[in-house]
Amino acid sequence: MRLSRLELSGFKSFAGTVELPFEAGVTAIVGPNGCGKSNISDAVRWVLGEQSPRLLRGGKMEDVIFQGSTGRRPVNVAEVSLVFDNSDGTLPIAYQEVVITRRLSRSGQSEYLLNRGAVRLRDIQDLLHGTGLGADAAVVMEAKMIDALLSEKAEERRALFEEAAGIGLYRNRKQSYERRLEETAADLARLEDLIAEVQTQVRSLARQRGRAERYTKMIDERYGVAITLVRRELEDFDLALGALGVRTRELGETLPGARTRFEEAEREREARVQARHTAEVQRTEIERRLADARIDAGRLEGDLALTAERLANSAQRRAKAGEERGENERRCRPSWSGGRPRSRRSASASWRSGSPCATWRPSCCGRRRDTGRSRASARRWSASRASCASG
Repeated sequence: MRLSRLELSGFKSFAGTVELPFEAGVTAIVGPNGCGKSNISDAVRWVLGEQSPRLLRGGKMEDVIFQGSTGRRPVNVAEVSLVFDNSDGTLPIAYQEVVITRRLSRSGQSEYLLNRGAVRLRDIQDLLHGTGLGADAAVVMEAKMIDALLSEKAEERRALFEEAAGIGLYRNRKQSYERRLEETAADLARLEDLIAEVQTQVRSLARQRGRAERYTKMIDERYGVAITLVRRELEDFDLALGALGVRTRELGETLPGARTRFEEAEREREARVQARHTAEVQRTEIERRLADARIDAGRLEGDLALTAERLANSAQRRAKAGEERGENERRCRPSWSGGRPRSRRSASASWRSGSPCATWRPSCCGRRRDTGRSRASARRWSASRASCASG
C-alpha cells in the first residue's frame, strides 16, 4: 500500500481544486517560506481525523476553509482526499484504490467518506490501524516528535515505537475493551440493584397472586351460585309464563265483549259530550237573555223612579192647587141683595156685563174639578182670578 495522490479543494491556501501526485520513491516539496508547504502536511493530518484546531495552526476548525484574498472570493466548503494504492491488499477492503475524504462546511457540518460513501471516523481509524497511518501516528514528523525520539524518557520513545510497529491498534482495542468492561460492570451493578428491587416486587406480587387466586376461586363459586339462582328464576319465569298464557287466552276470549262495551261507552260518552255542548249553548243563550232582562229591568226601574218623582211633583202641585182653590172660593163667594139670590143666569149676565163682584161674584171654583188640566187652562184660570181680584 502506498500513497498515490492528494486532492485538495478549498483547504487553507488552496482555493481551487489541486491534485498532487506521488510517484514511487521519495517526493520532496520545496518552496520559499509562506508558499503553503505546511498546509500540505496539515491537510494529510486533517483528513486522517485530527480534531484539534491548535495542531492545525488555527483557532477553530472553520479556519481550515479558504478565507478569501484580494483576487479570490472565500469558499464555503473545504475538502481533502487521500488516494491509496491497495493492490497488495494491505487494507482490509475489497478495493485496489482506496479514497479517504473529509469534508467541512462553514455551518459546522463535517462528514467522512470512504470511496465516496459516507462513513464514521471510527470506521476510518479501524481501517488504518496497524498500517502506521492515523492522526496521532508518525505519519507527519514534526520537530517535537524528533525531540520525543531523542528524549531520555522511555515512555515517550516507547509510544512512538509502538505506533510505528502497529501495536497502537491493539492498545486502542484494549482500552476500548476495558472501557466496555467498566461499562458492563456498572451495568451489572445496576442490574443487581434492579434484581434486588424486582425480588421485593416479586414477593409482593406473589402475595398479590395468592389473593388474586383466592379472589378468582371465590368469583367462580359466586358464578356457580349465580347460575343456580338464575336457573331457578328461569323455572319460576316458565311457570309464570304458562300462567300468563292461560290468562292471555282468557282475556282473548273476553276481548270482543270488552270491545263492544268500550264502543258503547264511547258512543255514550260522545252523546254526553254532545248533550253537554248543547247545554252549554243553551246556558249561554239563557245568560244572554238574563243579561238583556237585567238591562230591561234596570231601565224599567229608572222609568219607575222617574214616574214616582213625577207623581210626587203632581201631588204637590195638586195640594197646592187645592189650597189656592179654597182660598179663591173664600174670596169669590157672591153677595146677596134683598135676601134673595138672583138666578145663576142673571148673575152670569151681570158678570159678563162687567158688574162688580160685590153684587154677585161668579162661582169661580164651580168649574169641573180636573186634576189633569193642561198648562193653558191653568194659565187662563190664573188670569181670570187676577181679573176677579181687580174687579
